[in-house]
Amino acid sequence: MDYENFNNQRIGEILSEFGNPQELTVLYVSTYLSDYVRTETALDILRRNRIKVATILIGNKRFKYFLAVFKTILKLRKCDVIFLAFRSHEILPFFRFITRKPIIFDAFVSLYETLCLERKIFKSGSLLAKASKRYDAYLCRIADLVLVDTKAHCDYFKKEFNAKNISYLYLECNKTLFKPLSIEKAHNRFVVFWYGKCWPLQGADIILKAAKLLERQPEITFHLVGPVRRKYKDLVDELNPKNIEFIEHVPYDKLPLEIARADLCLGGHFSALLKAQMVIPGKAFQFIACGKKTILGDNSANRELFSEAENLYFVRMNSEEELAKRILEIWLS
Repeated sequence: MDYENFNNQRIGEILSEFGNPQELTVLYVSTYLSDYVRTETALDILRRNRIKVATILIGNKRFKYFLAVFKTILKLRKCDVIFLAFRSHEILPFFRFITRKPIIFDAFVSLYETLCLERKIFKSGSLLAKASKRYDAYLCRIADLVLVDTKAHCDYFKKEFNAKNISYLYLECNKTLFKPLSIEKAHNRFVVFWYGKCWPLQGADIILKAAKLLERQPEITFHLVGPVRRKYKDLVDELNPKNIEFIEHVPYDKLPLEIARADLCLGGHFSALLKAQMVIPGKAFQFIACGKKTILGDNSANRELFSEAENLYFVRMNSEEELAKRILEIWLS
């Protein structure tokens, strides 16, 4: 599926609800990382469709929510639509209080599914879990339009939070940064690459177990970037894998070089969590843009855009055996 063309059409349809898209000025407000893939995607979609955009990019500054509200008040007169970027769950009610202008809320994820179902910070069925679910439903009611990242996720919001004013824009990636690079390999090993923050939905534990199953294949080595050793200390100690290079951090702008050094990239997600089945990993778009062989979790969200073809493979989720088998098949092919 041509998801970039889909996004171009969809943003026009969304903004048409509030006027002529070419005559509107959109105020894009972000209190999260300016190079976060969702922020890069949204701004690129708006700009390449010649939508007039003013930005307030706060980042992780102190008092970021106060700054976002204060700077928005100063710019309210000069904008027609407010686009609240990902991680605006905390401040959407304040924005609704200060203005009646249309607000597009890029929810991207729900607090309930993230805090309760994925990370299990709140116990399912507890008062806090119920409160977070009701808060998600409340945010969906007060926003003029809610955005998520896939049709599967959109359907979930409709069912779980009774979201009626909801649509979706697919993730993309920064293709100026993520593109094929030609580098000379320093060794003859088959390098399998993954990076992430080790959120439960990503299934880093499945990758660790798959690597252990391939330990007898000395030609295959894994490069895992992120807090894997720290967050999965007990599992790493138990498995004691000899074929993994743990890399704590790689700067965002250096990721394409690490991807170029790999023979195979793991897009995921690989866990059995519900959320993992409804979203497409941002790294998948980056790996594919870099022209790398990529393994994706076989779920409805990934299938919305991708099908198994040259350089693109699917694997059953939550199965280290299936993942190891797939990696071995790709290496031998």
